[in-house]
Amino acid sequence: MESTKKIPSDKIYNELENVLKFYSFKNSTLLSNFLRYIVTETIDERQQFIKEYSIAVNALSRPSHFNPHDDAMVRIHAGRLRKLLHEYYSTDGKDNPLIIHVPKGGYVPEFVHNNKPRHTDLPISTTKTNPVITVFPFKTIAHRPDLEAFSQILSEEISAELSRFQDISVIGHFSSDIITKINENVLEAASLLRADFIITGHIQIISNKLQIRVNLIDSSSGKFILTKLFTPATLDDGIRIQNEIVKDIVTSMGGYYGIIFKEMIKTAPSKIANNSVVLKAICSYQEYHCSYSIENYANALSNLTEAVELAPNYAIVWAMLGEMQLASIALGLDNSQKTIEKSSHCITKALNIDPNCQQAWYALSIINCFKKDQDNCLAAAEQCLKINPNSSGITSGIGCVLIFAGYFEKGFNLLENATNINPAHPWWINVGYCYYYIHKKEYQKSLYWAEKMDFNETIWDSLLKAVSLSLLSEDAKAKIHLNNLLELQPQTATELKETLSSFMFSDEIVFRIINSLKRIGLKNGI
Repeated sequence: MESTKKIPSDKIYNELENVLKFYSFKNSTLLSNFLRYIVTETIDERQQFIKEYSIAVNALSRPSHFNPHDDAMVRIHAGRLRKLLHEYYSTDGKDNPLIIHVPKGGYVPEFVHNNKPRHTDLPISTTKTNPVITVFPFKTIAHRPDLEAFSQILSEEISAELSRFQDISVIGHFSSDIITKINENVLEAASLLRADFIITGHIQIISNKLQIRVNLIDSSSGKFILTKLFTPATLDDGIRIQNEIVKDIVTSMGGYYGIIFKEMIKTAPSKIANNSVVLKAICSYQEYHCSYSIENYANALSNLTEAVELAPNYAIVWAMLGEMQLASIALGLDNSQKTIEKSSHCITKALNIDPNCQQAWYALSIINCFKKDQDNCLAAAEQCLKINPNSSGITSGIGCVLIFAGYFEKGFNLLENATNINPAHPWWINVGYCYYYIHKKEYQKSLYWAEKMDFNETIWDSLLKAVSLSLLSEDAKAKIHLNNLLELQPQTATELKETLSSFMFSDEIVFRIINSLKRIGLKNGI
């Protein structure tokens, strides 16, 4: 790499302006500010000041009390910045004489003459796998400075928090031409931005009551997919109100259990099947987690295996594959130590590709649970939640994992908060709820969650119903479910303890589960 002293600063500035004219940068003021800040600081020989905190405060408009140890925002946006730079130099900028490069592991840019082929971190791909969301400014019906300021901050915070999701591309800042078009016709404005969905809304006062309306619109049809009305008494506590609205909106819309991803699957099945091996794999992974069947599990495993072969630089599919391999143990389909080794390879690969991949930290927490490494299970879980605390599906899964690992109350609180905000969640969190209530000896509540499962192709459906009913001394009903379990899994008597103990830390609870089944007729083979 060339040093800044060997390349005149005016040439670097010219290249910076070339990059910022690229379509993807023009639609992301956040990443444009990020790049401009680190390039300018480097030219001015202030590289030593390019740290997470200074980037957050000076380039990303974060408050002065920003703490990089608790918030991974800078690391997440740095990953996106590298991807946009790669996209630019793979397309419009491929013949530029100068290249701006931000190496992994730091934020100080390097400048290199484009006179020979370079190794790149990502494959060239024009396939769009993420839906594009544009957050248009919220309208204020009453012309009051406090409402207008609140409106601007609200739209910016929704954009910032949605950008934490790796499965969504967000546009939140616009040129004056686009602003004019937004005021004329939001659908035409979204079409110019090539956005799939629009988030917009308004703030008004009716009969001295404040109303904040937030809408999610399909940009191709104009259909309202979701609309929410918030009615705070006043804006006196504006930050609290803003945080509550942003959390509600972002949690219900973002992630693989959010309405945006569900709507995309429902309205564009041909895109999923034909356009991207990565998107196809992610969708099959999601389908397995929403509705268990042997077929769904096999499809997810097969599609993820194909995805890592054809698109080996996508961290998220490596992480999902590692998780699905572990699932085979918990489902009683596999008990090989080699499965954990294969899973560990996939998860390590994911983190090497992208150290800020939330899905990878999620999978790392799960594998540490299977390895019975309680401390590292918790550490990975906490890092996962730091990256994006608003991903309800992942938060509910982390809650379950922590319950299995013996962090009962911490895990239960995460699980409750996530499911209260967004009822959509992985099918297997019912196992976590049952395990928690068996631990608490609240067997009626355990039965409630067992009866909510209703997936008769998995051992967990009949198993948890039989256990809960046995612990409630409802033996006749319990025996029906035990028979169903034995029909599905004839080796239950010899394999159940190994399956339970593979990820459940409490020997006492495992013993109680097995004894409850022995009491209603399970033969001694355990």
